Amino acid sequence: MDSVFTTRNSPAPRGTVLVIDDTPLNQEILTEILGNEGYVLKFAADGESGLVHARQLKPDLVLLDLVLPGIMGTDVLAILKRELPETMVILTTAYGSEETAIKALRAGVNDYIINKRPFDADEVREVVKRAVTEAILRRENQRLQREVEMKNEQLAQNYAELQAAYERLKELDKAKASFFSMVSHDLRHPIAVAKGYLELIRTGKENLSEDTIGYVQVAEQEMRYIAEMVDDVLDLSRMDAGYYHIDQQPLQVTMLLNQVRAAFRAQAAQRHIALEIEQSKDLPLVSADALRLHQVLSNLIENALKFTPERGRITLSAQQSNGDVEVIVRDTGVGIDPGEHEKIFDRFYRIKRGEQVEDKGSGLGLAICREIIRLHGGKIWAESNLGKGAAFHLTLKVADS
Repeated sequence: MDSVFTTRNSPAPRGTVLVIDDTPLNQEILTEILGNEGYVLKFAADGESGLVHARQLKPDLVLLDLVLPGIMGTDVLAILKRELPETMVILTTAYGSEETAIKALRAGVNDYIINKRPFDADEVREVVKRAVTEAILRRENQRLQREVEMKNEQLAQNYAELQAAYERLKELDKAKASFFSMVSHDLRHPIAVAKGYLELIRTGKENLSEDTIGYVQVAEQEMRYIAEMVDDVLDLSRMDAGYYHIDQQPLQVTMLLNQVRAAFRAQAAQRHIALEIEQSKDLPLVSADALRLHQVLSNLIENALKFTPERGRITLSAQQSNGDVEVIVRDTGVGIDPGEHEKIFDRFYRIKRGEQVEDKGSGLGLAICREIIRLHGGKIWAESNLGKGAAFHLTLKVADS
């Protein structure tokens, strides 16, 4: 008898069971025992038809009678284990002893049921449930393993592609850095020549009109802007390519603040802006590149001078903070909207100030400051509100004692 049996009003099938047994009464009893358990049941009366159904159905479990017409149960078992290794096989026999069943277990049977005429219903349910559950778990485990293998292969392929793309990007970065370096270097020469001739015109023996002197001064100022922009682009191209290095040495912050103040004191005085230092005692030495840090502080002071009106004040200070040394450049200028505190450190970003102040900078200065401080192992940020001045904070690591 070959049939598929599912019960009405039963839960979704929990597995597929193929019964290979030539005794109709055994098939009926097994149907009665397992029919309400939610399994899909299929029957075969001999080994040949049982193998055909097994190949088509790929059941979770085969209940295999040891004694069959034609092909014996042990031969069917060998074929099943060879062709369908994922399928569980339980031996059912009424003629063999437990010794026979143990031999079958050694041959690959997963479990056995002795038909005590009739079957023990509880034993059948328990053994079948255990076997089907194991079969389903095995299949799910194998499915997951295949998925993991596929994902691993895909990840390996993606990693290889990303690695190749990364190498290409590195080459492009090097090419870009080389290009900007070459262009910046080539631009420096004509800029220097133009600045030199402008200075000769302004300081020469020829009597120049007041208007002409004004034109020359404007030209000199514009040449300074261009030279600064070229330097900024060159610095960033070196940073991107990894060619920008810092030489960290023990450094006294107060001494550096005094040097920077001295460099900008005359410029501040021309604008009637007070440039002051709040002295701090007992500050530890920091680990820093004096030249690069001077560049950072100069940039911050230039910005402060640019956006601070006459009679304003710029204050330099340093203090210990959470094991680091914190340097602060504070001004009484026009301030920065809180929504721009992070954006101002982006490349080419310019603060939207309407007509209050004209910013002719490259938009790269603060981006360079952030990168230099990052290379020092510190951080930089702004605190400000519109109309209430701005304060730029940066942290530096304390030098090893």
